Amino acid sequence: MKNGRIKYIDTNGQWNGMNKYLVTFADGQAFTFFAKGDFKASVGDSIKYTVSNAEMKNAKLVRDDYSNKNYSSNNSRPNTSRDDVQTSIIKQTCIKASSELHAGRASSDVQSVIEDAEIMFNWITK
Repeated sequence: MKNGRIKYIDTNGQWNGMNKYLVTFADGQAFTFFAKGDFKASVGDSIKYTVSNAEMKNAKLVRDDYSNKNYSSNNSRPNTSRDDVQTSIIKQTCIKASSELHAGRASSDVQSVIEDAEIMFNWITK
């Protein structure tokens, strides 16, 4: 296992469905890391890594360095309580049921779908 402080991170294309990152360390060594999504460290971070293929200059992060950090990404969502998640699921289910109920009606509109969904939600959650 090696330690190094990151000096540069350059995107280096893709391979086999994974993003490639050329990471240069303060000591001048550079290795290619593969990641699904963004690289899990930043310039200036000191990381632990192992060289997985010395000939090809490939390396892997040691998970303990970044697994507990809070990295933001486009697909991350804010922390929500379990009750908020359950309420959201119930609301989605009620809208779906109301939509299916109104699908067979000729004179149905969005407002009536929402009103019926609210009635269902209130009945379930009381």
